[in-house]
Amino acid sequence: MNETMTQGVELMLSGMGIVFLFLAMLIGAVKLMAYCVTTFFPEEVQPVSSAPKSVAQNTSAPAVTAAITAAVHQHRAKHK
Repeated sequence: MNETMTQGVELMLSGMGIVFLFLAMLIGAVKLMAYCVTTFFPEEVQPVSSAPKSVAQNTSAPAVTAAITAAVHQHRAKHK
């Protein structure tokens, strides 16, 4: 019984060690790839325009906006 427990603990520790080493190597590989990408393919800096862009532009027709508003109002009234 004692020998079986010892083998089980050894197997558990070796398995956990292998998984730990694999994850450490994976993290190192990802960091190396990120370094290589940022070094060899830097992002191009976009010039900043002085005019602010509007966040949302309403380009739909007024009839469509009215229909959506009516549908939302009807839904809220029905499910209140």
